Amino acid sequence: MQHKFLNHSVSPKTRFLILGTFHPDIENEADFFYGRSRNYLWRILPACFDHQDLKNRPIAEKKEFMNSHQIDFVDIIASLNGVEAGQEANYEDKFIDSRVHQWVDVVEIISTLKNIEAVYFTRKTFSGIPNIEQRLSMIRNYCAQKCIRFCLLETPSRYSSQEKTYSWKRAIIEKTTCL
Repeated sequence: MQHKFLNHSVSPKTRFLILGTFHPDIENEADFFYGRSRNYLWRILPACFDHQDLKNRPIAEKKEFMNSHQIDFVDIIASLNGVEAGQEANYEDKFIDSRVHQWVDVVEIISTLKNIEAVYFTRKTFSGIPNIEQRLSMIRNYCAQKCIRFCLLETPSRYSSQEKTYSWKRAIIEKTTCL
């Protein structure tokens, strides 16, 4: 099973790269990264920049925001194997972690970004997902070697709150916290 947005190219002007895990190439409402109804990145991230809520807004508006703030996205997994019929929409990290077929070479992508300042991963715990944790460790180590800020963010899934938004703002804008 391939990633739905595998053909997305990270902009060479990217300053802030946000990493996720995997989005299956299945029919659902997502037209872009973090576009599912139970994901609130497009509400939380714009709020960090004092920008209007972009959840449920057209992809063109999201890309305009990305370009203006030099933000881009990539997931660390390119494809899964061994996904049984009826499990195609299983987004559980333990399920995904156990079926990785191909990783995205995130270190290679970062190495091409001349303006990169920070890399953020949209989760802060790794219980039960050893493969993802190991892959993130490699990316974190590369960032440390290159003096690129690497932080973990609270997941934007399930809900949005002022507290969650403020934790993202402290990490991304104020640079006062870094999990």
